[in-house]
Amino acid sequence: MGLAMTTVDLELLPVMERALDDQALVLHFQPEIDLTSGAVVAMEALLRWQHPGRGLLWPADFLPVAEATGLVVDFDDWVLRTCVAELAAWQTAVSARNDPYQLWINISAAELSQPDFVGRVSRLLSDAGLPAGALGLEITEEALTNRGRDAATVLQELRDAGVALAIDDFGTWYSSLATLGELPIDAVKLDRSFVRGVGSDLDEDNIVASVIRLAHARDLYVVAEGVESWTEGARLCELGCDRAHGYLFAGPQRADEARRMLSKQTGWHAPGLIPQARSG
Repeated sequence: MGLAMTTVDLELLPVMERALDDQALVLHFQPEIDLTSGAVVAMEALLRWQHPGRGLLWPADFLPVAEATGLVVDFDDWVLRTCVAELAAWQTAVSARNDPYQLWINISAAELSQPDFVGRVSRLLSDAGLPAGALGLEITEEALTNRGRDAATVLQELRDAGVALAIDDFGTWYSSLATLGELPIDAVKLDRSFVRGVGSDLDEDNIVASVIRLAHARDLYVVAEGVESWTEGARLCELGCDRAHGYLFAGPQRADEARRMLSKQTGWHAPGLIPQARSG
């Protein structure tokens, strides 16, 4: 299986193997905010598992088992198909917009290495009548480091097909932004571990400012993950961070809630304090 499995993990496995058949996987969606305008510019898809005995589980509770057993490929495939269908539904709900909302999803290294992955993504988007840029794929630094040149090749093919790409949880692994700047990506998603000290810790401010500066020098934009306080949001704004998501703006929402939010107003904005902080 590749990874050591505990007794608790083994107890999860038989139920997890039935998760797709039982329709027990759930997607929640969290808005991504442009810190200049305060507008919602994207959503991030978040996978949950409705376990029959333990309730709603977050990825950290079950994805390590899925990765160790290979089930993660089936899960990723379901997420991809479900998200493309949801994107198409959003387009109907917000038909007054000229451009689609962008939806970001996490893709494992195992899914990225599947045969004809790029072709499958392109076909799904084409069949749904969506431009490739409506979909964003996130892959972790760890996955890129472990897969090396093979992953970079697939990323280039995805980029050539028009799919948006981002490095997720940046700062939690060993690669540097200088190295990532050589990859065909659009964005860097700054891990919450860096965000939580911004505005109250000068060292963290300096680190985040350096990442933002280097990313911009490589024509990448920066998304701060897990922004929870006004202090964090305002300081990120001052440092020139491009986008953010987190409970300061809105928590993860069910698909029907996200669709309802998007359909009610095409220019939904975060609290006005964030755009004001940029000019201050």
